[in-house]
Amino acid sequence: MTFFGLKFWKVTGHSMFPRIPQNSYVLVGEWRIFKRIKHNQAILINHPKYGLIIKTVAVIDKNNLIWCKGENATSMTIEKLGPVSQQQIIGRVIKVFTKPHTDMN
Repeated sequence: MTFFGLKFWKVTGHSMFPRIPQNSYVLVGEWRIFKRIKHNQAILINHPKYGLIIKTVAVIDKNNLIWCKGENATSMTIEKLGPVSQQQIIGRVIKVFTKPHTDMN
């Protein structure tokens, strides 16, 4: 459900760890409503090959194509992901919600 251009999404996978841990929730805002996409922002992308993914903006080239990266060393390379257009961006991550860690000792 989207409310005023905001939506919660659950994160699966480790590619954005430690910035966004697996099983976290993110609040994503439609980027056109909030601000322009900028370097180092976490964004939600509807990727043509990999589906819905969250990545970090690495480069915005002279053709306004956005090249993204994961935060984890095991994440796909920028080259493998390839560029995405602004039309493929669903929104930018505004807030990350993680589960509190409990100490069993």
